[in-house]
Amino acid sequence: MRQPPPFVLPPDGPRDRMRAVLAGAGRQRVAVALLALAALLGAGTVWARAAPRLAGPPAGQDIAAPADQTLPRVAADLPSAATGPPGRVAVHVAGRVRRPGLVRLPAGSRVHDAIRAAGGVTAGGDLDAVNLARRLTDGEQVRIPGPGDPPPPSLPGTPAGPSSPSAPLDLNTATVEQLDTLPGVGEVTAGRIVAYRSAHPFTSVDELLEVPGIGQRRFEQLKDLVTVA
Repeated sequence: MRQPPPFVLPPDGPRDRMRAVLAGAGRQRVAVALLALAALLGAGTVWARAAPRLAGPPAGQDIAAPADQTLPRVAADLPSAATGPPGRVAVHVAGRVRRPGLVRLPAGSRVHDAIRAAGGVTAGGDLDAVNLARRLTDGEQVRIPGPGDPPPPSLPGTPAGPSSPSAPLDLNTATVEQLDTLPGVGEVTAGRIVAYRSAHPFTSVDELLEVPGIGQRRFEQLKDLVTVA
């Protein structure tokens, strides 16, 4: 004998419809959120592509300047390398110095500074033959003579130094300025001659050998230019 089908309660109509409406509303909110997210992502992509690029051009690609733009000529305003650094002079120090050669000194330096930069004078160097207070000029040579060396030549364009007196000077009456005109006799040596005669008046020219700083070579240069009355 065939069994009848089980009894199923009929669905509650209003309640089921409410559940169906709520389920549909939830799915709608999820769909709206997904659409909003997709819209934001799309807007971000468009903004990133439209934003100006701050990085430089790709490697190997040059950016040409506009036709109406005049570029500044920077190279024309730069000092030439041939002129050397400003405010300095190059001087060749030669002769009786410890390290002869080229020295570079600040502009306005004097012969004394160039000799110090070359290590100072060696034995026999005659500092009385040069003007230690003279200002240096760029490109000149400072030569320190020694025994038997000719005196250094005068620089072109500089005032000529005092010439040797035409008549012999009296060692007992000549002033420091007059003695300074003798070859190889600077202001220091002239002062020593005056100091010597103040204590011991000269009785002969040979007594010059007793003055400090005057050796046999210097005496040979002076003996015919001085006298004792």
